[in-house]
Amino acid sequence: MKETALLGVFMHAGFFLAVAALIIPLLNRFKVPAVLGYLAAGIIFGPQGLGMFVDSFPALKYITLQEGANLQLLSELGIVFLLFVIGLELTPRKLWQMRTLVFKLGSAQVLITSCLIGGIAYVWGNSLQASVLLGLGLSLSSTAIITQWLHEKKLFNTEAGQTSFSILLLQDLAVIPILILITVFTAEASQGLAGYISILLVKMICAVVLIIAFGKWIVRPLFSFSNKYGGAEVFIALSFLVIVITSSIAGMAGLSMALGAFIGGLLLAETQYSHEISSIIVPFKSMLLGIFFMAFGMSIDIQFIADKPFWLLLSVVGLMSIKSAVIYLLCRVWNRSKSAAVETALLLPQAGEFGLLVVGASLTSGLLANDVGQFMFLTIGLTMLLTPVIAPLSQRVATHIRSKFEADEPVEKDTTPSDELSGHVVIMGYGRMGKTVCEILSAEGIRTIAFEKDATSLKEAQKNNAPVYFGDVTHKRTLKHAHLSKAASVVITIDDPSVIKRIVKNIRDISADIPLIVRTHKSVELSGLSETEHIHIVPEYLSTSHILAQKALEASGFTAGEAYAITDAEA
Repeated sequence: MKETALLGVFMHAGFFLAVAALIIPLLNRFKVPAVLGYLAAGIIFGPQGLGMFVDSFPALKYITLQEGANLQLLSELGIVFLLFVIGLELTPRKLWQMRTLVFKLGSAQVLITSCLIGGIAYVWGNSLQASVLLGLGLSLSSTAIITQWLHEKKLFNTEAGQTSFSILLLQDLAVIPILILITVFTAEASQGLAGYISILLVKMICAVVLIIAFGKWIVRPLFSFSNKYGGAEVFIALSFLVIVITSSIAGMAGLSMALGAFIGGLLLAETQYSHEISSIIVPFKSMLLGIFFMAFGMSIDIQFIADKPFWLLLSVVGLMSIKSAVIYLLCRVWNRSKSAAVETALLLPQAGEFGLLVVGASLTSGLLANDVGQFMFLTIGLTMLLTPVIAPLSQRVATHIRSKFEADEPVEKDTTPSDELSGHVVIMGYGRMGKTVCEILSAEGIRTIAFEKDATSLKEAQKNNAPVYFGDVTHKRTLKHAHLSKAASVVITIDDPSVIKRIVKNIRDISADIPLIVRTHKSVELSGLSETEHIHIVPEYLSTSHILAQKALEASGFTAGEAYAITDAEA
């Protein structure tokens, strides 16, 4: 019996690995997101797809998924891993950089959208608790699909990309109180709601304190020790151990295991190991999330779609229209440009994986009727299936609006209020290097503002709605618009050494201690500047060969400082 059960687990695992190794690359070749590939695989090969014909064609049992319990268990792990990675990436610094858009715009979007959708659900005959959960769950968009789109198209540095990412960050944070709310709604009436909430809060505080203590006094020293004396396998084991222990502590306290994993991620977010841990966990997170979407695809009832096509279509169009309208209006209220507001509204109208999680949890707890839950599952899935069609359209529409209605707007106009620009990085020169720096920083959630005089570079940047403005950075009046007093640093990528020296002098007249990172062709061209405090000169000749030589010297016994000094002297 045990061998039969084990065989079932292996067959499910083998099927999933075949999808990941064979089908997903094929779909990526045609620009189809992996998420939708897993969804489609669950539908086609699930019990409502080819599985319906197993009795007529017994051979199909070897290529179909008839029972989803094993996948369901792994899919729940996918959500735990996802929340851990979100916690790992949501550093306090990143949240502070984007605080206005995240906490104000993002909160307004979730609250207003939830009220509208929840109100419609209540009028349609759902209970108050079910309506609240449906409103909250459907207000959330798909982090998995949209962040992948922003990454692939290099849109993080654009106004629409930053706005979309900020809203997604708040939505990810909102998952935690929503999961707690589900627990509250499922409390037994005999306990008394106020008493139950009080006990839950006490448990939550105790669990959070225990997780923080575990992270501060055990996890961080362990990572430091393993980094010094252990191998890669020890580091990987510790990364998984953090997820297991933090989620288990939350689970034992009666809270969501995903909440514990989220806090565990936050604990490690500001450590020097966060990027290495992320590189280990993200592939597993992606695969487990793939299982989550495949399990969801298996649960879709094809017959249900055939029975109610009109109402499903109406629900999908209605949901996406409501979310698009709310997001557009709020973006305009928060001074986003028309093109960015439209692009954001067209990127985020779908429901997402957390909506599936909320509906699934509501079904399991008995807060939603089975037919309502199935209807919501299908609505969410269809909105996600439409996203790859709408996302490219959003860029084309935004480009059209910029060319038609925003072409005459002065390029030096900054649509971001001055009090929002704090802790940002100022880029002077938006050529190849300046653009790359902007993209890397923006992908980490760091606000940037760039200045460029070249008409061609400026036009290309504006076409992508990047935060690049016309300005002569040798003039102090332009530097004042960069809010240097609040900036984290200045990156100068201009070629002319004499211009660089003039810029540095003007910056130092405004701010004596802001860090300056300067690109130059040769160090000798900026002789004298290297002795200035808070300035780092990066010679362009420090190419791959110098980096390779430096690493080789380190491997031969030189310290990193000695190796750097040798390669710097040889240049």
